[in-house]
Amino acid sequence: MTEKEKAKSCGDGWEKLSSTVSSFSLSLLPTMLFILIMSYILVVGLQNAEITFTVQGQEVTVNYPEIPVPIDYSAIRNAVMYLFVAVVMGLPVPLLSEGKKLLKAAIALVQAGIFVYALYIFVSMIIQFANALT
Repeated sequence: MTEKEKAKSCGDGWEKLSSTVSSFSLSLLPTMLFILIMSYILVVGLQNAEITFTVQGQEVTVNYPEIPVPIDYSAIRNAVMYLFVAVVMGLPVPLLSEGKKLLKAAIALVQAGIFVYALYIFVSMIIQFANALT
């Protein structure tokens, strides 16, 4: 093995898994936040709202209709919080010593479970939206 290959593989398998899951979680987190915020604004915040504004001196009122879209806000909110926890939980893994492989494994597996749960919530939201459109 050359020095470059040794430097590249300095972490063990659990560190690599933890790092990969943290990266995936960071990729999914903004998408879940966007879904949470936009669905709240469109479905809850504007439901039956009357928006009045002036156009060329005349007042125009727009009534926003009630939209029956099935959204589980608590599941999305929990998935967002769990993803954030998974990322934060994985930060100290590279700092743990070689003797704490069991702790590294536990953290990596919990992170993987959290990511799978959040991905499940994300896919189920897409399926629920698609079913609501038909």
